[in-house]
Amino acid sequence: MSKILDKIKNIIVSSNISAEDQNDLLIFLPILPEPAMEDLCEIFIKDPKMIKEFNEDFKSRLKILIDGRDQWDKLIEKESSMLEEEEQF
Repeated sequence: MSKILDKIKNIIVSSNISAEDQNDLLIFLPILPEPAMEDLCEIFIKDPKMIKEFNEDFKSRLKILIDGRDQWDKLIEKESSMLEEEEQF
């Protein structure tokens, strides 16, 4: 296991997301390129609440892969709304 994968594993395991969610992320993360894992690790260290947000986003996208196109359109709508709200601040 790479050093960055070990590091991100330790961060996720010490987080407050469920053991099942931790396991799901730890199965998925090794398929990411190492630079992406390094970026995630930095983000999670700087702002640990981002682990939960990343996990929620991951679960949403996984559900979409299972449920189909209609759900994808809803996610895009939701994310567009969130971006618009952030731009107002």
